[in-house]
Amino acid sequence: AALVAAGTLNIGGTPIAEHCRVTGSMLPRTGPVDSQPYAIGFEMRLPTAWNGRFYHQVNGGLDGSVLTAQGALGGGPTTGALAQGFAVISSNAGHAAPTPFFGLDPQARLDYGYQAVGKLTPMAKALILAAYGKRPDRSYIGGCSNGGRHTFVAAARYANEYDGFLAGAPGY
Repeated sequence: AALVAAGTLNIGGTPIAEHCRVTGSMLPRTGPVDSQPYAIGFEMRLPTAWNGRFYHQVNGGLDGSVLTAQGALGGGPTTGALAQGFAVISSNAGHAAPTPFFGLDPQARLDYGYQAVGKLTPMAKALILAAYGKRPDRSYIGGCSNGGRHTFVAAARYANEYDGFLAGAPGY
């Protein structure tokens, strides 16, 4: 965890307010089929001036990279959730890029399919509770392409965890 001073991170030319950046990984393991290392990597940003809300940024493509947890909402980079004071998480969905060969590993397929969201959500909410002394007032999940697919899957499997679902151009 590290404190990020106001203006250190700029998104779309807009300086972002002071926040704490937490990086980590969950459930490290070696794949039994391909002997490759796996873990659910994440980045979470917790604004000093938190608005009481949580946004789970699900990424597109084959995932595999932890992108900056900025919480793009579709109105351009300056309207992202982080810029609006949301606590935001991003992850690699349980595998490292750029290869699609993570699909050889049964658990990696499950994490990519839906389990990474199911494992990250309670951890992120516990981190919010530890940081702010309360749980989020509202929680949202969203993304485009594969992120849209993740969002639809979350709506079906984890509906009680989120108050809103933003599925843009869902893949598959």
